Amino acid sequence: MTRREWTVCLAAALAVASLVFTGTIRVLPRLIEARALARFGAPNTMHFAERPDASTRRVVRPSPDLLYAVCPFDLANGPLRLTANVPHSTYWSVSAFDAVTNNFFVRDDRQIAGDSIEIIAIRRGMALPPLGNTPDRVVLFAPTERGLFLIRLLINDETQLTALDAIRRQASCEIVVSPPDSG
Repeated sequence: MTRREWTVCLAAALAVASLVFTGTIRVLPRLIEARALARFGAPNTMHFAERPDASTRRVVRPSPDLLYAVCPFDLANGPLRLTANVPHSTYWSVSAFDAVTNNFFVRDDRQIAGDSIEIIAIRRGMALPPLGNTPDRVVLFAPTERGLFLIRLLINDETQLTALDAIRRQASCEIVVSPPDSG
């Protein structure tokens, strides 16, 4: 092989490696997350999954000891407000994932002093609407416009399943609508 042929082969190999790298690191996670978000339902709405069993796969590696609630979010129309009651009698957590599957926020029942939490998700540069003063509010900067909130609630006592499910179903998420100008 001549030096020129080696150079052409090396350049072709580098081009293929670059395409594979870009596809794996940049494109594939976005495709996976877009598919997952579409599977969970309409954005900016809380969805409550049935208790997992061996056939359940809406949540990755679901546990039959957990109840799940998910809120796919899309901040294109403004900030999102997620509210949830937090039971302190069992494990409870909320996690947020960006459009490329990175976990960028987690809170659990031990980190929340009160009986509820309010999370306002915004993008950098987005105006935060007037919300009043609430001590249990977290303002969260989402790294991508789309993503997913996941709430987990441990069923630590089967006799409490109905009560725990009722607590979980009080969670909500919605776009924050600013009050109209009064002038």
